Amino acid sequence: MAEEDASVNNLFKEIDEELRQDKATLLWKQYGSTLIAAIVAVVIAVAGYEGWKAYDMNKREKLGNQYAAALELARQNNFDEASTAFQALAGQGSGYSALARMQAAGLLAQQGKEKEASDAYFLIAQNGEIDPIFRDMALILGTLNGLDTMEGADIVRRLETLAAGANPWRHSAQEIIAFAEAKAGNTAKAAEMMKTLAEDASAPPGVRQRAGEFAQAYAN
Repeated sequence: MAEEDASVNNLFKEIDEELRQDKATLLWKQYGSTLIAAIVAVVIAVAGYEGWKAYDMNKREKLGNQYAAALELARQNNFDEASTAFQALAGQGSGYSALARMQAAGLLAQQGKEKEASDAYFLIAQNGEIDPIFRDMALILGTLNGLDTMEGADIVRRLETLAAGANPWRHSAQEIIAFAEAKAGNTAKAAEMMKTLAEDASAPPGVRQRAGEFAQAYAN
């Protein structure tokens, strides 16, 4: 009888774990694209300032037109042509250079090439000639796209500096680290991290909402 009870308990634990993982997966499907879109929106917002800061009006207008044309190619799913256009901009050393590199990496992600996209973002993050805001942003996007292919410990190692202190990307870094911990099977730790993030008044409302839902998914 004791053996049967133990078997039943193990079965219930397995079912509970599967349900919890299913809920977490559904939440990621719901919010994953939103998280990426929010970060990309910041990339676009920074672009105008970077272009304005470094170049005169005529050059900015020319580069802006080239960038807009590359974006249009991407919108039309002409990935090869768009990639070539972004790479050309990236090689000009302009205020649009870093942004073009980011968009080229984003094209890889858009095509479902998460590993290649992750590697491309990490190259940007390691480029000392690029503005720190882009390097940090690239590190966030690199780990985000690497969630399915990277070891959780590697993700944590890459993001632990951003997750600490007053770095403007700390909330995104903490969120991704929690995802990595869950992926590694540390769901209790992931739940605690998400709970802390959900209660952080300095975190954006959208981050707090996601964190609260994931905290419940990982803890139940």
